[in-house]
Amino acid sequence: MRNFPPAFLLRLAGLAFLTVLFWFFCLRSLIVLPAKDYQVKMKAVSTALKAQRLLGERLKGEEYTFITTTMGSYQAKEMSLHPDFAALTVELLHEAGVRRGDRVAVNFSGSFPALNVAVLAAADAIGARPVITSSLGASTWGANRPEDTWLDMEAELYRQGLWPWRSAAAFPGGEGDRGGGLPEEGLAAIYRAMRRAGLPARQSVSLEQAIAERLSVYRENGSLPRALVNVGGSHVIFGGEGLTPLRQGLTTGFYQEGVWAADGLAKEFIKERKPVIHFINILKLAGQYGIKKDAPYGKSSVFYKQAAPFWLRSLIIFWLLGVFFLLKTGGSRGWWTKPFKTVNSTVY
Repeated sequence: MRNFPPAFLLRLAGLAFLTVLFWFFCLRSLIVLPAKDYQVKMKAVSTALKAQRLLGERLKGEEYTFITTTMGSYQAKEMSLHPDFAALTVELLHEAGVRRGDRVAVNFSGSFPALNVAVLAAADAIGARPVITSSLGASTWGANRPEDTWLDMEAELYRQGLWPWRSAAAFPGGEGDRGGGLPEEGLAAIYRAMRRAGLPARQSVSLEQAIAERLSVYRENGSLPRALVNVGGSHVIFGGEGLTPLRQGLTTGFYQEGVWAADGLAKEFIKERKPVIHFINILKLAGQYGIKKDAPYGKSSVFYKQAAPFWLRSLIIFWLLGVFFLLKTGGSRGWWTKPFKTVNSTVY
């Protein structure tokens, strides 16, 4: 093992210390600028707010009804009401490569009606064309009122002219996407909601059939849409195997064997190298993008980006050149290993 002279180690430590101080100075000197798509995001938020005002307290469901499928987090449902989720959806759609005129597959459940609204508001702001399938079962505190399901809310927003889209197909949800786990009166209420929406009362014989039926709705001339957006943790998205490596937020660029081997709805998009946006783990997702429950809209990190001004970029270049000069020239001339001068003092 090579032994370095003490003078070299001290000088190197000093340079490292100064570099750390310079780095902190650079971080403090960054400026905050609106994101490139700031106006699009604000448009999405504005539309989401309008939809929330129209639906009012209907977006907050009951703890339990006959169409409640699973337990859900009340805190997550409260957080999902923040309109900045519409802006986050715009960001994720842009990152997924979705542009004006692109078709987007959308799979809703009744568990997070406010997020369903956010997704549609984002699609409207971007100019994308969503192809929507919905399941009507809902977890606690979701759209679980039998007389006021997600399809009823969707129909109200359609009638009010917020956007021109409605679900092209609806399913019961619950275990196996067949209404499993629901009482008879719950399943009957779901079929009544489908009839109110003018949709056929579908009841797939298996989870595989439910996934295949959704894919047939999404495909156009044999091709899947540009991306898939899924809201909630239904059996359909994960498949019969349960949880897969599919994470919350945007999945693109990683195609693990675990996802390929799964039999959920996301698999077909992942296999065709199409991005999947998955809204689940809502509290974690909100923290990741700086969405705070009581903060005003338009203040989360998706609206802004940090940037280095020109003078700071120039200073960083000069600093790097200076460090390179010291290391290169100082090493060749022996500056780094030169002993420190000592002062001899004599006591008389």
